[in-house]
Amino acid sequence: MGQFVGAAFVWRLAKEIARYVLRLAGTIAGATLAVFLLIEVSISGGFRAVVFPAGPNPNSERDQALVEIFHLDTNVMQRWISWMLDATRGEFGFSMRARTSVWDLIGPRLSISGELMLVGVVATLLIGVPMGLLAAAWSRRRAGRVIDGALGLSQSLPVFVTPYFLIWLFALELGWLPAATWVRPTVSLSDHVRHLVLPVVSLVLAEFGAIGRIVRADVLRVLEQDYIVSAVGKGLSTRFVLFRHALRPASLGLLNIVGVNIGSMLSGAVVIELIFGIGGLGRLLFESTISRDLNLILALTTYMVVVFVTLGTIVDILTRALDPRIAER
Repeated sequence: MGQFVGAAFVWRLAKEIARYVLRLAGTIAGATLAVFLLIEVSISGGFRAVVFPAGPNPNSERDQALVEIFHLDTNVMQRWISWMLDATRGEFGFSMRARTSVWDLIGPRLSISGELMLVGVVATLLIGVPMGLLAAAWSRRRAGRVIDGALGLSQSLPVFVTPYFLIWLFALELGWLPAATWVRPTVSLSDHVRHLVLPVVSLVLAEFGAIGRIVRADVLRVLEQDYIVSAVGKGLSTRFVLFRHALRPASLGLLNIVGVNIGSMLSGAVVIELIFGIGGLGRLLFESTISRDLNLILALTTYMVVVFVTLGTIVDILTRALDPRIAER
């Protein structure tokens, strides 16, 4: 019996891994192909005109080398296939703008954007989930309406507005926190935390409202179920009912909205990094798009796809763990 259960677990794990790999490979292929095609369609002369605005010089060894590196003597589909084959080996080429390897540009910035996103997501959950629970528990009180209004205000605030207010208040008027730049924790942990506060707070203020409103709506829906009404009728405390009976069913909607909100947080992080002068991947994506740095755009697109698909897979697994009734897809 134990061997059977163990084999079944290994088989399910293998299926999850295979599903994740196929989804990841397909999404990367589709996203990068779209980048190739959009550049070819939106720019007169395609990417060849980006590399050689005045046309390649047939007598220049440098120009001929660029033609070979970017496969400019082939059509767009052949160039995309060549790039995909190189990417599977971890070779993303070099940046035309910076004249260096793409990995040399992305590597040092991964930790910056990763930390900003991770701390932002955790802080958003720590604030949004309790506020959603309180808004549901106090839905018929004035305090509940105030919390619900705060959640709605958060949803309506653009991510590019709150940073300027925070900079004016805490950096310029009060002088408590730095207005821009980034300090790595290896240089100074205290300065690192001080530089992290305003960017994270800016992200949280723009995102916690969506989390809180979803939690509130799902919890209110669950609280109307017969077994919840029965638990309340037995005299169980509101706190016990919320955390013991209502939160787990309501977590399904929360997991899905967290997965969706990662996309808005990634786009919001681009704005945050630009406003606060943080040299992360968001700023690098903006600069590479302006300069039409194809290899850098493709590498950053791959990074975002990996983040999306990985988080989506984790959300699917956790959803099935919370509710085994959900059928296998």
